[in-house]
Amino acid sequence: MKFKNNDNMKKTYLLLAAAVLVFVCSVVGFVRNNAPNHSTSFFYKITSKAMIVEVTYNPDQAPQVEKYVDSCLQPEIVFGNKHKVNTDVQISSSQLKYQVKAAPGELKITADKNSNSASSLNKLKNIFDGLKNVIKPD
Repeated sequence: MKFKNNDNMKKTYLLLAAAVLVFVCSVVGFVRNNAPNHSTSFFYKITSKAMIVEVTYNPDQAPQVEKYVDSCLQPEIVFGNKHKVNTDVQISSSQLKYQVKAAPGELKITADKNSNSASSLNKLKNIFDGLKNVIKPD
């Protein structure tokens, strides 16, 4: 009889441990998705093949960022009324071809070095520098 009672206790502890684990995972997932995590970061990288700009910021600043990027890439409109984009921008008059991926709080612009002129690559660097004035750190 002692063994059977001991087995029931083991099962009870095992179920309790599983329930606590599920609860902790749920809390961590909830906090990760809903906590205000608006760290601002600016990342600029040049590889042998591409120039990459990545910025994370408070999503509340998305309208200012989107307006700034659209003004820099005229006559192309990247955002317009959209807040989430994954598009190629091509301006043939300046030999500019960028890939833009963005959602509120995140922006990534990639320029293939072989597909862009030196002035187009310099323009991307200027856009990056200008974003530092548009985005207010948290």
